[in-house]
Amino acid sequence: MGKFVFRLEPVLLARKRVEEQQQQVHAARRRELEAAQAELTRLDGEFRDHAQTLRHEHRSLTIDDLRLHYAHLGFLDRAIDLQMRVVSERRVLTECARQELVQASKGRKVVEKLKEHRRELFRVEELRIEQRDLDDGDARRYVRSLHHVGGSL
Repeated sequence: MGKFVFRLEPVLLARKRVEEQQQQVHAARRRELEAAQAELTRLDGEFRDHAQTLRHEHRSLTIDDLRLHYAHLGFLDRAIDLQMRVVSERRVLTECARQELVQASKGRKVVEKLKEHRRELFRVEELRIEQRDLDDGDARRYVRSLHHVGGSL
């Protein structure tokens, strides 16, 4: 039996490398999105804490403390708006990376299916050749047995 050689193996390897790179890009984008969401959650919690402090301690705070709290709430509000935009941008980048990963995976799978199809064709051809060789051997043995017995064709 011969050895199966897939002539497009370099293409398959290249597509696997592209898919692995896209997996790394997608993972990095997901980490960036998760970090941005965590920062948004932190800012939101800080905003709620300061708002609660203002509600509960409003009467006991001095004018300067009230100004500081309201100024910080204004800062947090702007930071939350900015962070919401960052999260939205990260979502878009993550989705783009996911789509590129899907395309790379499809490209690899196409070549892998072609390889499996060609391997099956190779196996069928090898079996056909083996069967032909067996049939030839059987025919030779039959002819020899006729000559050995004294018969003729």
